[in-house]
Amino acid sequence: MDSMGASSWTDGGLVELSTDECDRLLATQLVGRIAWNGPQGPTVLPVNFVLDDGEIWFRTTAHSSLAREVDDLPVSFQVDGIDEFTRSGWSVLVRGTAHLVYDATRIPRTWPGFETWPAGSHALHVVVDRREITGRRLLAS
Repeated sequence: MDSMGASSWTDGGLVELSTDECDRLLATQLVGRIAWNGPQGPTVLPVNFVLDDGEIWFRTTAHSSLAREVDDLPVSFQVDGIDEFTRSGWSVLVRGTAHLVYDATRIPRTWPGFETWPAGSHALHVVVDRREITGRRLLAS
């Protein structure tokens, strides 16, 4: 057996990921999806993010639906990686609470190198305090 408990990478099975492996995979990505249930119903948006000490950080515009609808409310955040050739991949799901952050002293130390891909000002900071993290890997078939 390998370190993840799988006997091989060729059986097409699903393997549950440890918290440490979920954190490691989250840290390899630049884009994830934030999901919440707003007035218009469920909403999912891609965002550039940074993982800092277990918290997910991203920026948005002050007048966005995200800024208006997520403060102090439950959200989900998902990141995944897919290999279409081998039909394998992984997915990490974080459940927690989003908070708008106005205190500049709370901004992560990794922030100076962080950039958002969309043009324009994204001055409002959002942090997701996680309550739960789960992940699965689909082994190559």
